[in-house]
Amino acid sequence: MPAGFDDDPLAMVHERAEEEKKQPVMQSEQLGADAEAWDGADDGVREVWARYLLEVAVTFAQHKMAVETREHLAQAQAASGLQWRMTGVKGRRTKFQTFDITQLVVDAASRRRPGQDSEAELVPESMALNDDTLLENIALTGEAPEAAPLTVVDRCILLALCQNVENENPAHGLTSEQMRPFVTRVLDRASNWTVYTTGLLQRSRLEAAKTRTAERSVLQLQALVDQIARPQPGELEAGAAERLAYLPALVLPSQWDLEAELARRFVSLGVIRSALDIFERLQQWDDVIAAFVLLGQEDVAERIVRQKLDESPDRPKLWCVLGDLKNDPEHWRHAWAVSGERYARAMRSLGAHHYAQKEYALSISCYRQALALNPLFEKSWYILGCASLQTQDWKQAVTAFQRVVSLDHERGDAWNNLASACLQMDDEQGGYRERAWYALREATRCMFDSWKVWENFMRVSVGLKQYASAIHAMGRIVTLRAEIDGPRCVDLEVLRSIISALTRGGLVEGLAPGDAQRREQQYTRYIEHLLVDQIESRITRSAPLWRVMAGFWFWRKDYAHCLDCHVKAHRSLVQVAEMAYEKELFGEAVDSAIELVSAYENLGDRVQTVRQTLEEEKEDAEQRKAAAVEQPVCADWRHQAKMALRSLMGKGKESFEGTEDYNRLVDALAELRQA
Repeated sequence: MPAGFDDDPLAMVHERAEEEKKQPVMQSEQLGADAEAWDGADDGVREVWARYLLEVAVTFAQHKMAVETREHLAQAQAASGLQWRMTGVKGRRTKFQTFDITQLVVDAASRRRPGQDSEAELVPESMALNDDTLLENIALTGEAPEAAPLTVVDRCILLALCQNVENENPAHGLTSEQMRPFVTRVLDRASNWTVYTTGLLQRSRLEAAKTRTAERSVLQLQALVDQIARPQPGELEAGAAERLAYLPALVLPSQWDLEAELARRFVSLGVIRSALDIFERLQQWDDVIAAFVLLGQEDVAERIVRQKLDESPDRPKLWCVLGDLKNDPEHWRHAWAVSGERYARAMRSLGAHHYAQKEYALSISCYRQALALNPLFEKSWYILGCASLQTQDWKQAVTAFQRVVSLDHERGDAWNNLASACLQMDDEQGGYRERAWYALREATRCMFDSWKVWENFMRVSVGLKQYASAIHAMGRIVTLRAEIDGPRCVDLEVLRSIISALTRGGLVEGLAPGDAQRREQQYTRYIEHLLVDQIESRITRSAPLWRVMAGFWFWRKDYAHCLDCHVKAHRSLVQVAEMAYEKELFGEAVDSAIELVSAYENLGDRVQTVRQTLEEEKEDAEQRKAAAVEQPVCADWRHQAKMALRSLMGKGKESFEGTEDYNRLVDALAELRQA
């Protein structure tokens, strides 16, 4: 027997979902039991249920209740029978593009046969792009899915899914790219005035952020406003029945909200006069005043405020606006007084004024009063934390910045300041150094290209013996700074600490032999990657850095690499032109030369096992096997040492012959000849 209005298919959906403990999902092929529950219902019942569930989902979405929104959208989709999936198809976006790129598209199909809904004729005009580069629509060159006509309910569901993507993701270009395919599919063939209008509005919002589409975005929004504010004769406009039929299942703002959005769009493009006309008509006096300020007509803005105050002298908002115009704290204090100390904006403005004047104690007092009334202002918590840092109230700073990151987890500067405040606290009271480390780790995630944050993270990591994090942080700093700052980007003390912790057994202290060996091998690979792939490939002219790296390779028993580091350290000094006539630089070069001679003497005759590749002729000439070969590190080390000393003597002979430093070179060369 077919299910009707008295037979609730949702009971089966809830029952099976409870049994399977499954999370509501959105993809068509994953609906499972939800879709099967509607098999016995006729089309009319299914559409009514779909519209009802969609209206509930839209209501939850407006209240930012993501879990409930997803659940009811899945149930509405199951009731409607909509089948959709996000897929990729090769295509081109520009007129001059010569290669194909995978484009996101929505492959959607209604359960009912195509053509069952008539195509609407009286719909808003879709403005043409008219760009010299971008195509009007993406030109799909791959095997595109069939774009069969969709029912109006299914188009509403796709718009709700599009809105849900925006609600569950940050404002980012990737989010817009995820939303765009839904809008494109909805706008393919007009079916209802309200649905088509909502689709055009959503497209206008998505295109507002891009330079090449900003013009069409504004023109389209203007057209949507005009069709409501200045309707055409009846035979050219959709009737009230069509406009109101699906309105509860959509998020379509009112005429006044659309006009205000258009005015704000004008302001973003610098069309202040047009925006001002709309704001004045809507009597949005805050925006009117802001527009006059942008036009440089502060006197007109002040006159409007005072006129409104003459009409309503007890409006704290107007007193705050006047205070903003005149930068007079007395107006903010008066706004606080006339509001009965309940208008938080007055205290926020006064607190910002005191902070700008470096009156941090007064600023803290103002912000604490404002936040007691409205604790959800993230910027207020942030300034309170900064003021607390200035007054060295570390505990209050920690509390303030914790509130900031709880309101916005992506505030990297707040994470960094939270770590700074934690580092100033007494660590015995609650592990504040560990909390600082976790805060800085979040800060590096949010401010990935800030070398200062990475440097803070590196130093705290070394202090807490989190050497893996310190190595990663140093590598990131070198990547960000090496091209500009050269050797200065490497903190030698930190690098020495990391290498020393490995070579002296600090990393494996207290571990079982097997675990200690694995830990040592792991950190050895980390440090080798840091030195070879990140530092040596970018920094070549720093003698102290080469000497630090030489110590690591000596511990690794890679004597050839160690000797090479000593050679490069010496070259980085003798290749400086000023060395030939500046005594201090020449003395450093002499010290380096004698140290290099000592390295040749200690390492030159050592035998080191190296890996070579040999051709295996018996089985396959193209195959190679690794063979271990023992050979001296530097067979002609005496000749190389003499060449280094003679070269330096030749460069310094004219300026330093007979000096103590020069005689040290002569003595070292004589000792080599006698050896």
